[in-house]
Amino acid sequence: MAFGHNHPYECLPSLKESQNPNDEKYRSIRIGNTAFSTRLLPVRGAVECLFEMGFEEGETHLIFPKKASVEQLQKIRDLIAIERSSRLDGSDKSFKVGSSQQQASGTQILTTQSSNLNESQYPGNHQGQSSHSLSAPKVIADSAILKVLQSNIQHVLLYENPALQEKALTCIPVKELKRKSQEKLSRARKLDKGSNISDEDFLLLELLHWFKEEFFHWVNNVLCSKCGGETRSREKLLPNDDELKWGAKNVEDHYCDACQFSNRFPRYNDPEKLLETRCGRCGEWANCFTLCCRALGFEARYVWDYTDHVWTEVYSPSQQRWLHCDACEDVCDKPLLYEIGWGKKLSYVIAFSKDEVVDVTWRYSCKHEEVISRRTEVKEDLLRETINGINKQRQLSLSENRRKELLHRIIVELVEFISPKTPKPGELGGRISGSVAWRVARGEMGLERKETLFIPSENEKMSKHFHLCYNIVKNHYVRVSNNNQTISGWENGLWKMESIFRKVETDWNMIKIFSCIRIFQVPLKLFWKQS
Repeated sequence: MAFGHNHPYECLPSLKESQNPNDEKYRSIRIGNTAFSTRLLPVRGAVECLFEMGFEEGETHLIFPKKASVEQLQKIRDLIAIERSSRLDGSDKSFKVGSSQQQASGTQILTTQSSNLNESQYPGNHQGQSSHSLSAPKVIADSAILKVLQSNIQHVLLYENPALQEKALTCIPVKELKRKSQEKLSRARKLDKGSNISDEDFLLLELLHWFKEEFFHWVNNVLCSKCGGETRSREKLLPNDDELKWGAKNVEDHYCDACQFSNRFPRYNDPEKLLETRCGRCGEWANCFTLCCRALGFEARYVWDYTDHVWTEVYSPSQQRWLHCDACEDVCDKPLLYEIGWGKKLSYVIAFSKDEVVDVTWRYSCKHEEVISRRTEVKEDLLRETINGINKQRQLSLSENRRKELLHRIIVELVEFISPKTPKPGELGGRISGSVAWRVARGEMGLERKETLFIPSENEKMSKHFHLCYNIVKNHYVRVSNNNQTISGWENGLWKMESIFRKVETDWNMIKIFSCIRIFQVPLKLFWKQS
């Protein structure tokens, strides 16, 4: 825990409990209490300290049961007081952890292991929790969810650093992206003159595509830094000082059998460092992409999924709603991608921004009853109270107009969440029934593409032979029977296509032609037409 002026020690009702063991008001802490959400929750180790004292989770409160040991609470209170006094006095003394059996004869301090963002993204991993046994398994799960809130509400504030945003802008080809977005917007509006989408919406799509195709790179196993050969992942390595500086508490060992060399792959958490490394997995992708969105002036949220994924949401003023953006996939406004496309069993999906925390699980599911049955890690009242408390504090410094704007948005979101989507075969959510221009922009419809009709040449008529080949790598057709004529572009040789498309997977060095989703049994159809 970090100590200083206005320390959470001063607002802990639990510490007064030791002088008032029979007073009920000192035996509980309401999760929605402003003091809890603003002075305890943001401090790493504070919530774990409460559990160590003996507090247990109730419906909307953390409760100190009558059977719990007041002596244990007093001991921890004294240790915290000693450490606080020492630090306020400028002492450099170090304190070691004392076991619960040790006498408090020396200067001891209870320490709790804190976790970084990568650890907090995956609550199933309890390595960062106290080794002391807790009275109820539920407390461990609740603590893990609270850790997610605690870590991420602080982490997203990094995106608001003006100097960091300026650094991100130097990496982004803003003029080129704006030029491309304007061109595509003009073409799309020809198809839908009444469209309400804006140039910002198209700029977001260009940013997504650039980030995926040109800027960031996926890492499974790194190439050997000595010989350039393949490596295999082994056990974790201890981070060095520079890696810790950039939040990489998790360092992977990628071993090269050819030259018997260990290659370090630090999982950096700091978006500034990611602007330099430009590689990683979904955590690094979402982290850096959210920063890029903020640098370009988009209102953006960092979205955490309990089932091991993260992405971004961006608010569209023209459409007056939040758009799902997954930089790893270069997709926008397809919120059912994970449940329907990937078959994920969702439970908790939470969005974080500088102004608010929102449980957005319901946007990403069309199977609400199944999701509810899996939400067993924390009681709903406790989660709701905690989020409300955080939001209340976060918005204290905002103007009245801004608070009203956020309230209006959350009401719109809640209305959206109440009605589960009912996707048709081939759909992945989003506003499929909306603007034609928006559907064109997201690649759901071709831009004024004409159906291709092959008319036999004189040679083909004479030979009664028509021979057409498609090269998936070069992405062109060769009309062998007509002097090897070439036609560039997968779509330019087709008459029609349904539920199938071509996708370049630069991360995997593959090019695929496949169905857009797995779960629906949709017939895959390609049509070539000859006159």
